[in-house]
Amino acid sequence: MLPGQACHPEDYRTPMKRPPFALLLILMILSCRGGEPSAQPFVPARAALKTELGGAPPGGVPPGGVPPALYGQSPAALEGRLDLAGDTSLEYSFEPPLEIPSDASLEFEYRYISPAEAPLGTAARAATGVAAVVVSLGDAAWGLPLDAAFLGLESRPAGYRYSVPVPPGPLAGFSLALLSGDGEHDAGVVSADFFLELVAIRLRSRWFGCALAQDRVLEATPFVYRDGPALVADVPEAYRLATFPEIRLEGLSAPAIVGAGGLLFEYRPPSFPAQLTIVPENLPAGAAPYPVRFEAGDSSGFPAGGIPAAFRLTASPKRAFPLEPVPSDPGLILDYPREAWRDSRYEIFRWTAFPDILIMDTADYGVQDNILRRLAFFVEKTGYRGRLSTDRELAGLHGWNAHDYKADDLARFFDLAREQNFPLLPEERELEGLLLANGIIREEGEGKIVPGLGALVSMSRESPDYLRSRLLIHEGFHGIFFLDEDFRLFAEARWNNLGREPKRFIRSFFDSQDYDLDDEYLMVNEFMAYCLQQTISQAGTYFGETLAGRIYDTPWRRSALPAGDEEARVWPSLSAAFTAEARAFSGYVNSRWGLAAGRIRSVFVSGD
Repeated sequence: MLPGQACHPEDYRTPMKRPPFALLLILMILSCRGGEPSAQPFVPARAALKTELGGAPPGGVPPGGVPPALYGQSPAALEGRLDLAGDTSLEYSFEPPLEIPSDASLEFEYRYISPAEAPLGTAARAATGVAAVVVSLGDAAWGLPLDAAFLGLESRPAGYRYSVPVPPGPLAGFSLALLSGDGEHDAGVVSADFFLELVAIRLRSRWFGCALAQDRVLEATPFVYRDGPALVADVPEAYRLATFPEIRLEGLSAPAIVGAGGLLFEYRPPSFPAQLTIVPENLPAGAAPYPVRFEAGDSSGFPAGGIPAAFRLTASPKRAFPLEPVPSDPGLILDYPREAWRDSRYEIFRWTAFPDILIMDTADYGVQDNILRRLAFFVEKTGYRGRLSTDRELAGLHGWNAHDYKADDLARFFDLAREQNFPLLPEERELEGLLLANGIIREEGEGKIVPGLGALVSMSRESPDYLRSRLLIHEGFHGIFFLDEDFRLFAEARWNNLGREPKRFIRSFFDSQDYDLDDEYLMVNEFMAYCLQQTISQAGTYFGETLAGRIYDTPWRRSALPAGDEEARVWPSLSAAFTAEARAFSGYVNSRWGLAAGRIRSVFVSGD
């Protein structure tokens, strides 16, 4: 029978009609947009039952480029309804067979329809004897959930999207049938008008986990279950992804612990729902993550019974360097193995809590200078600001050990370089491409560069570990400062109300670092970052002893110091003033984002 041919009573082998070409084209375009997992529609049968094709090439499409047709073997199969009061089954076939690519799953979207008084889920099994609805795929059979009890959820989802792994190769078809408590197909033990409605069938990139969508549809896979307070994903070797997966949790709004690969990742989220991404490189070399355990430290922070908005194990994508940053948290970036870098010179990350901030970690100061030195002098260095210095002018000069730049300054730098046809280094051109690809700067008509949204911060592996941590905190708060107006206004108010003596001291220190004292924005920004780069308890010693001692060691700057114990090299009034400032700033960032003086990391790693 040809696709689209009418069904005869004696022949239920009826193909599902192909959609109009225009509709197919629209659906294919939509399927190419970002999202996880991807799906590309191909042969909708009717509004309520559609089949979709997605995943990596060849994606189930035969060499000729024409998707297979899906045939229903009965009127019930054409309707996509499995009568739970009868002994029917739904039988489907693909012609030609559907070619399943590697690391693929079939997703079955369905819902249960019943009279309002009829039991559902666990109650239905007890009342009717139905043990499961089983989907058979060749030699494999999977039970479709009747409820969400396996995840510890008591509320009834509006529907289900259940993805089961399928081995690569041709798939001739599949079937759905009832299984009663004694292992036989059920026959008439459920009241009338109680049935499963199959909404859609999709070929998806393989993943494991669960997610509760905004439409209250539960997305889930096999091998994920509740174990006491923990949510566990433990995938047998035969069904695992070809490579170690990327672990992503979304909607985290309370403390949580994730166990994977022999490590514990303690997560202290910012004060807004955020995501945690653990890439394979965050685990010990060669360590498989299974089982992955998630446990909410405070289940009240997760309305869905201690389950995050999404808990996914997916194939780790091949991110193009340097245009696609690795999603990460500062606490994971500091310990990210250098041998896992995609380029020996540097690695680029996206801060998951503040995704508009990119973090660059360089191999040494030389690499960092090649990329950022000219920019540092253009933006901040007295005597060089606002102009493009030549390589000869910069020879022998060092930019900073760590850097921070807002979108406006980055756009001004690269736009001026284009306007003057200035010979930038290849590394600087590479940076321009990175910023354009991530929307921090944008290109308008006739090649003009304008600000986008975001910021870039950087530190180097050449700095010792204790300093790397402090520098990343310092630069990270700069990044937030660039993005948040209320934070800037708060910092400006603290600066304006700073006492005369502490302000004179800190301006002298900034002058010693070659900052432009006439740039009020810069003064406020650096004042904030220096107050927040260490804990409150360390602020007194840092400002009242360490920095004050440096000023004292430069005789002509000593006049910037207030009275103190010069013999003991302690200036108590500075210690008190800047401890108060650190406390004020820490309280602000804690109330806004759950951060603190001396801490921007949300992830703390320990052995299991």
